[in-house]
Amino acid sequence: MATFAWIAYEWGAGNEAVTPWLIVQVISESSGWTSIVAAATVGFAFTACQQFASGMTAAAGFATFGQTARAAWQRLTSRLGRPPSNWNDCSWTARAVVVFTLGTTAVVLVQSVTTGEVGARRHRRVVAQAALLCGLVVGLLAAIAAALADVGRRVSWLETPTEWVLRILGNPLFWIAVVVLVALAGRFGRQRDFSDSSG
Repeated sequence: MATFAWIAYEWGAGNEAVTPWLIVQVISESSGWTSIVAAATVGFAFTACQQFASGMTAAAGFATFGQTARAAWQRLTSRLGRPPSNWNDCSWTARAVVVFTLGTTAVVLVQSVTTGEVGARRHRRVVAQAALLCGLVVGLLAAIAAALADVGRRVSWLETPTEWVLRILGNPLFWIAVVVLVALAGRFGRQRDFSDSSG
């Protein structure tokens, strides 16, 4: 149940609603270099901790499906004629994209299928790497946002729009709406592709 809860949080609107809200709160309560450093630190630490907890929970949960993971690995290996690529075979850019967009639960799922091995102990190092990498990406984005907000506050005609943008980006409802709209757009696109192919 904990694994499914993390998946719903990561792949749904939970993560997108909480993390931006937290970072915007830090930016709103500070200014200058303090704001940049604080936003980067909070963004990194919060993301890395939640992603590590998420990944380890998923690794423990997916251990229930050990036979499924081994069967998937054997099928992939037989089709490819070699062991399938996994986290260790990807570039750091590809790793960053995967963990930032899908989280450590997806990383653990991919590792379980591409190695045929399950368990928190088996995937602990990969989860830690993925969590730190995701934390670095979010921390960098938070620092950039804080720097832009600081510049906006220093320019008189940008001060009001800057505060307006911060209020929007810090509102969890905005991110929930974005996730829902993206999901609906994806579903609509798939339905249209299916109708085009069947027609």
